[in-house]
Amino acid sequence: MSTLPPALRADCSRCAGLCCVVPAFYSVQGFAFDKPAHSACVHLTAGDRCAIHADRAALGFPSCVGFDCFGAGQRVTQELFGGSSWRRSPEMAARIFSAYSSCLALHRLMAALALAERSASPALRTELRATREKLDELCRTEDAKSGRLDIKGLGAETTRLVRAAVASSRRTPGEQRLRTISATGGARQR
Repeated sequence: MSTLPPALRADCSRCAGLCCVVPAFYSVQGFAFDKPAHSACVHLTAGDRCAIHADRAALGFPSCVGFDCFGAGQRVTQELFGGSSWRRSPEMAARIFSAYSSCLALHRLMAALALAERSASPALRTELRATREKLDELCRTEDAKSGRLDIKGLGAETTRLVRAAVASSRRTPGEQRLRTISATGGARQR
């Protein structure tokens, strides 16, 4: 069972095969052949399903097995484009592909934040959740649809928070309590 929130879990049945179309992939990365970006994998059916899904690893696609869009595919397909297909027109494809690239990056960052929340101190957990909610809202913006987001800057902020969560989880319970007391301005009176 996944420890990620439902919105960050991939649901291929609600996607239009975007992971099989948008990114380029290369044989040296664990794919049976090279494929340019924005072109469908030869195994993607007209119904936007993988024809070799059950046998991907055996047929030379171990990287497909390990891939996770963290829900970006269904978000773009269903939420941002109301079920429209990238096959409809080159213009629609360009818009959907741009949105998928942005949302994939944002969903990866949100997944890292969600996982970090599990071990963070309560104060840091609140900051992690607020940052994840901010990234979630960014997915709905025109900047996300058009690929005009500062993914590098957002990634740097996410990395800083995740590192802080990891560092806080390594402290002893006494150190964590002392840190909480310091952060709140002193011990609570009973």
